[in-house]
Amino acid sequence: MTSSDPTAPDGAKVPPASRRTPLGRARNRFVTDPSSTRNAIFLIVAVDLGIVLIGGTIIWFFDRAEYEHLTEAFWYTLQTITTVGYGDVTPTEPVGRFVGAAVMLLGIAFLSILTATITSSFIDARQAARRAEEVGEDRTDRARLDARLDAMNDRFDRLEELVRATRGADG
Repeated sequence: MTSSDPTAPDGAKVPPASRRTPLGRARNRFVTDPSSTRNAIFLIVAVDLGIVLIGGTIIWFFDRAEYEHLTEAFWYTLQTITTVGYGDVTPTEPVGRFVGAAVMLLGIAFLSILTATITSSFIDARQAARRAEEVGEDRTDRARLDARLDAMNDRFDRLEELVRATRGADG
């Protein structure tokens, strides 16, 4: 591996084989910068797409009576992972129902993660705006304090001159 290979935050190298697939690339982007909302969304979309393709293929393979065409199985897993569940096609075999249940749980989990990620980005943006506002207020306050200190220094300088002048006249 070259020095341009992605590394995880703990310094571990990301295997080159995992960079060949969209899911692998999304995972690598997420591992190298987990705080990036964009990387998290790419990973979620890639995993969801992988689940639809793998789940649809498994259901089609084991429940051909219900899913004659592979596209029907993909349609079922897509509507299941998105939690829409039209009900126009449903698995009849236990394996198909198991895959359907797994896809449902993963769909709900990923939808929750996506919602949390978007919410977190809104909160981060608001906090950044608030911090910028506070920095502006701090600068204004500091400028005001600096002006008051300068004015006090000028008064002290005048007082010192007055004291010197008074001592010089007395002496």
